[in-house]
Amino acid sequence: MARIPYPDESKLPAALRGQAWADAPNVTRMLAGASEAVYTGFGAFGSALINGSDLPGKLREIAILRSGYVCNSKYETWQHEALGRYVGLTDTQIDAVREGNLDSPALDEEERAVLAFADDVIQNVRASDETLAGVRKFLTDAQVIDLILVTGAYLMVSRFLETTGVEFDENPIDWDEFSKS
Repeated sequence: MARIPYPDESKLPAALRGQAWADAPNVTRMLAGASEAVYTGFGAFGSALINGSDLPGKLREIAILRSGYVCNSKYETWQHEALGRYVGLTDTQIDAVREGNLDSPALDEEERAVLAFADDVIQNVRASDETLAGVRKFLTDAQVIDLILVTGAYLMVSRFLETTGVEFDENPIDWDEFSKS
């Protein structure tokens, strides 16, 4: 059971009522309880991280999943394991990310650099010169900045999910449909 109630549909903006509300995943339903400007702005930010970034999807999902695993956010990791598979991560790669296994043969050098960087940002806030240099061997400066932002954003999302008690949906988000929006 959610720790904070989902908002009443009648109090939502018109665009969220009816079928849009009925089809919304629980994370969206809980977020709709925020002020309208925060809900709208956060939704645009989240969509930009998933659909608008030049950071390759597999690398993005490594950072998102690692953030969720470190926070022990079950909903977050459940949803993003599905997205990780959608963008091409294997179950073996997902297991390596879950474990923080930088020696896993399932991860290539670029993926290990992203995993190390995400862990460094999560644990130390300021990534070391070494891990920053490690990802910069593979990523443009804009992609590194997006990687920092996606890691931090999903630490926040994980805390939001766990504190509010967002419940599992019947099925994961349809990432094919989501990526079209």
